[in-house]
Amino acid sequence: MMQITANPYAAAEAGFSEAVRKQLLVPLKRWLLLNFRLDDSHIERQSDRKWFAANLLPRLENVRQGRVLFVGCAFYTYKYLKNFNKAVDLITVDYDAHNAMWGGHNHLVADIQQVDRLVEPASVDIVLLNGIFGHGVNTPEAQTRTYEALHNIMKPDGLLLVGWNHDLSQDPLELDACQELYYRTGYEGLPERTCFTDSTHVYDFLRAKQKSR
Repeated sequence: MMQITANPYAAAEAGFSEAVRKQLLVPLKRWLLLNFRLDDSHIERQSDRKWFAANLLPRLENVRQGRVLFVGCAFYTYKYLKNFNKAVDLITVDYDAHNAMWGGHNHLVADIQQVDRLVEPASVDIVLLNGIFGHGVNTPEAQTRTYEALHNIMKPDGLLLVGWNHDLSQDPLELDACQELYYRTGYEGLPERTCFTDSTHVYDFLRAKQKSR
């Protein structure tokens, strides 16, 4: 009987093809989309996005160490990643594999409710959870599980930004899990909560409480 042996070069060829895709084809596709097809100017004109870019990003630029989790990736968020210092361990996460091209070098394709299965406990200093509640994570149960999963991976007193829309979600800070696991805080001179007269978006800052033994 003839024996079929594995092609010793198959794995190497597959690895080379994947490396070419990640290092050449994906960046090229991203550049073409950003420069010739996708336009985020209408998004950047929104008051909540202006606030994010003018107030929060400059403060994040001053973070020189630690681990940051950036939740939710899209073509209009890609440029935000460039604001982080290279010494920061930046992790991006999105449940949609198609959005991986808009993530960072260290990207996870995962449901945020299960992120604690992929990220080490008590290892994250800052979590940016913007535009997730009401845009996929909608029910109180799903939001509760998200709070729990994030708390599992956050360091004590780690910072959590929650950006949400009051016309799409109930106030997520009223959930029992939020009040049990986090406390409200400002951040580098920014208030605990920021609202807008011409937008339904809300920004809240929280910090993770000490984990109970």
